[in-house]
Amino acid sequence: MVFRIFSIWILILLAGATNAQDIYQHTSKYSIYEFLDEVAAQKLIEINSAIKPYSRRFIANRLVELEGKREELNKRQSKELDFFLKDFGKEAKREELNAVYNEEKFFSKKTWFHTSEIKRLDALFFSSDKFQVSVNPIIGLELLATDNIYRRTYGGEVNAYLGKGFSAYFSFRDVSENQELIDPNYFNTLTVGVNRPNREKDLTDFSEVRGGITYSWNWGTIGLIQDQFMWGNTNKGANIFSGNFPAIPQIKLQVKPIEWLEFNYIHGWLNSDVIDSTRTYIASNGGTRYIFRQKAIAANMFTLKPTKGLHISFGNSTVYSDYSFNPAYLIPFFFYRSVDHAQSSQSNKAGQNGQLFLDISSRNIKNVHLYGTLFIDEMKFSVFFDKERQRNELGFKLGTAVRNVAKSNIGLVAEYTRSNPYAYKHGLEATTFANNSYNLGHYLTDNADELYIEVNFKPLAKLRIEAFYLKQRKGPDDYGHLPGFGGFKGIPFMEEVRYSKTEFGGEVQYEIFNDMYVKAMLSISDMDDQTDSYSPSFMEGKNTFAWISFNWGF
Repeated sequence: MVFRIFSIWILILLAGATNAQDIYQHTSKYSIYEFLDEVAAQKLIEINSAIKPYSRRFIANRLVELEGKREELNKRQSKELDFFLKDFGKEAKREELNAVYNEEKFFSKKTWFHTSEIKRLDALFFSSDKFQVSVNPIIGLELLATDNIYRRTYGGEVNAYLGKGFSAYFSFRDVSENQELIDPNYFNTLTVGVNRPNREKDLTDFSEVRGGITYSWNWGTIGLIQDQFMWGNTNKGANIFSGNFPAIPQIKLQVKPIEWLEFNYIHGWLNSDVIDSTRTYIASNGGTRYIFRQKAIAANMFTLKPTKGLHISFGNSTVYSDYSFNPAYLIPFFFYRSVDHAQSSQSNKAGQNGQLFLDISSRNIKNVHLYGTLFIDEMKFSVFFDKERQRNELGFKLGTAVRNVAKSNIGLVAEYTRSNPYAYKHGLEATTFANNSYNLGHYLTDNADELYIEVNFKPLAKLRIEAFYLKQRKGPDDYGHLPGFGGFKGIPFMEEVRYSKTEFGGEVQYEIFNDMYVKAMLSISDMDDQTDSYSPSFMEGKNTFAWISFNWGF
């Protein structure tokens, strides 16, 4: 039924087929995202940084827009613009590429491992009016030199444009760690996945597939994809949707019908990690076949642009279970909490888990980005300041990023994030704000706060140097027995500190070729984890860490 509705959407949109095509650029390609944020702060382009990932078409169009404003870029920025155009020019300069890379033979010098003045190095690349494809490897090694701990990654990715409106993309990565770094309870921003311990080699392994099929027109895109997504402005961990969870299969819709309005919607299928005992059964060979409770999410976000540089985004989501799907949650623009109240007869024990969002972003001061994000699980204004009765189950983020002041190539980031008790929790296990037990929101989860300060310097194109300071705290999240579902009143914020971490250090990163990075980081940290569950044991106490890494493809 879901796919019938999705097909109907596609058929309706096919009537307006145009030459627009979209593939989503993962947020792990940090260099292009930071570059766009930098030039947006200079008021050279407009971006809606509350919703990520961006499509490659969107990025390409912004880079082409910058070409006409090159005199306002400094020398380093101009070189980086040329560098990024060699990658995203595949979307922006299709006709020029078609004339060079429309090869008749499969094994051709211009098809395999070829680079030129107009194109980056790709393992395989072909371009024509009807079909364009690029294939590249994914290779990575991260080494904690001070503790002989490593993470190894390999895989590959394919991007393809088909005809005038359709696109397809696919990436696969296999990851091995000789020390588990990505348990769902751990506080980090590494790429995550569902662990499958390799007991023979004493390794932790996981693999992940991202990709999908999209159809685009001039003012919108709809797709059936499996990917991560990030909602909420941030420079250190978004607190609406962090993007730091296993990729979710989803229907994704994005429309920009007029200059001052953008709308985003997803409907995704989650893994509840809750066994459905009524459907679990014993197979004929005596083994147990586990069936998990069904779980899904619907979310939308409206972005209004009342004036240039000011974006106001608001929306809502619901995590629901025990339906194969619910048609009401396939209506993109609904207020889902009201739907839930009607279908659950106002009973929390029969209801779902709803959230509200607000994000405000201002680039009205040149070179300065000011932003704030509010995540609300539950809130009552009538008892907002009553310590005994308040139900302020919410989180917020306030931040600023100052970019390239006076064309100095120096930037400053300062950000504070706080999540109140129960902001991301729920009384019913099957409707928690999580996928595969990874929180969908901020990586510190609830009853926590974080201060992050960063100074960065880009003396040369593709070279980034930063110094940072990080302060994290987390209070108890075992609130004891709370009656029923809902009605949790008066839980104080961080009554005691169960976890704390102070860290400062520096990092140097250089992008050799497009998507080929080398990085080194040195940090000094002091961590106290009274629960012994929020981080690997080797990170506890006072430590000095030296990380080095190389990767190609992410």
